Amino acid sequence: MYKIAIAGAGAMGGRIGVSIKDAGYDVTLIDNWEEHVKRINTKGMEIKTENDTFFVNLPAVLTKDISTKFDLIIILTKAMASEEMLQSLHEAGCIHNDTAILSMMNGLGHEERLSQIVPLSQIYLAVTMWTAGLRGPGQLLLEGEGSIYLQRADGAMDAHTNTILQILNDSGLNAQISTNVFEAIWSKATLNSVLNPLCTILNKTIYEFGNDAYSNEIVMAIIEEIVAVAKAKGIHLDNNALLKKVELSYPKDAQGLHYPSMHQDYTNGRLTEIDYLNGQISTYGKEFDVPTPINTMLTHLIHQLESKL
Repeated sequence: MYKIAIAGAGAMGGRIGVSIKDAGYDVTLIDNWEEHVKRINTKGMEIKTENDTFFVNLPAVLTKDISTKFDLIIILTKAMASEEMLQSLHEAGCIHNDTAILSMMNGLGHEERLSQIVPLSQIYLAVTMWTAGLRGPGQLLLEGEGSIYLQRADGAMDAHTNTILQILNDSGLNAQISTNVFEAIWSKATLNSVLNPLCTILNKTIYEFGNDAYSNEIVMAIIEEIVAVAKAKGIHLDNNALLKKVELSYPKDAQGLHYPSMHQDYTNGRLTEIDYLNGQISTYGKEFDVPTPINTMLTHLIHQLESKL
């Protein structure tokens, strides 16, 4: 039977894992949070939706205890934990020569880092528009609808791509194969590179930030740097389309009432993914000799905040 692992069973990992389990697939959650893993194994994953609360039974294992070989491993750790997770799974013998590694993480450059551990031909990239919340150990909050776009990292089409697509769509996750997933990844990374650091530094909700008369001047300055860096990497992005994407998140009936994930990480005493967003933009900017002073400044400011943790 096709064996699937979700490496990183937080909010989104839990959502994806539960959906795949409900579709009848053999799926295992892998995580390092002992209390979370224990509660899932003893009580099941508690799911709260807009209308109901119920439990889904599926196995969860600590990373240090895993040894099963998997055909598909979906990486949904925090970005800074992904390489250590993949290396641990590799050393534990969980990855064979035909294992597909699907990254659904936020941020940029994951294919470059993960391909230091497994061949690029085994790596698949996805961008997801689903949302999820973690209310506590073994407790998920699932609201709204979403979609997933995926592609093999080297652009090739193979049988694994179709298998992954089938699994995700059997699970009701609205997946599509992309012919240029990098544009979708960079588009989402732009949204995150704008709202995450600004709302964290300013301590504002998305609505509070967007409600300021000068917010879009700040936003466009960040976007212009990102578009220039993307162009240097051969990825086409449209400034105005990206600004519109950010603006659509401002209303209270969209994402406006929420603090972005970086704000949540910081206020809960956790390090952020800034190095995989604005920090990665700065890194690419140096590589291609494209100035990124604003993204570099935002990266340094978030690190200044993190130094207080």
